[in-house]
Amino acid sequence: MKQNLLFIHGFRGNNLGLQGITSQNFPSNKYNVYTLDIPPAGGKTIERFDAHHYARFIADFIRSNKIEKPVLIGHSMGSIVAAAVAERYPELIAEKIVFMSPISTKPARPFKVLVPLTIVLPNKMISYITTSYLFIPKDKNLKKNTLATTIKCGADFTTKKDVLRSAKFSISYSIEDFEFKQKPLFICGEKDRLIPKSKTEKVAKKFNGEIHYIKNSGHLINYEAPSEVAKIVKQFISKK
Repeated sequence: MKQNLLFIHGFRGNNLGLQGITSQNFPSNKYNVYTLDIPPAGGKTIERFDAHHYARFIADFIRSNKIEKPVLIGHSMGSIVAAAVAERYPELIAEKIVFMSPISTKPARPFKVLVPLTIVLPNKMISYITTSYLFIPKDKNLKKNTLATTIKCGADFTTKKDVLRSAKFSISYSIEDFEFKQKPLFICGEKDRLIPKSKTEKVAKKFNGEIHYIKNSGHLINYEAPSEVAKIVKQFISKK
């Protein structure tokens, strides 16, 4: 029986940012891979940008597409959304859950101060600033391609108001705010500049989860090491 996987992207992203992981690493004879754009990406919006409405958005997607017990795999802000779904709709998803570059704690104050800039500065400038800070490998071509994709993702949003509401959501919650029973896997860049290792290790201990660190990677592991991320995910979900 094929395993269903549902990937949830992060802030200022869309499904394009996950294609490095999803496009070639999960053969169709073993996996059904689903991706979706969450508000404000893909022309989509929700009544309120909070945990309840994001979780319901994912639950509606699972139901409408008749996806049987998918493993949720959330990147960055998508890890918060995945945790919210696990708390509110456990009957819809698998017994395992994956958090990539998890938001294990709320970002430090300097990041909160930057939130209004998400609608003030041009998309290209925001993409350049965030990619330059969060991207770790020294591969210039990879960094260039990552920047190009993040710019493309950033051109796909509904309204500036929705982008700001999404930004506020991304700094208002962390995984530790939710209660769920799924077995979690935390996949982290060893040099993640956004979330300290100590915070992720604390949350992983709380939920009795596993942690895998990817060397020479930061917060953007979906771009920096997609094949390695996919390998770790496959090993985790294949365990009995």
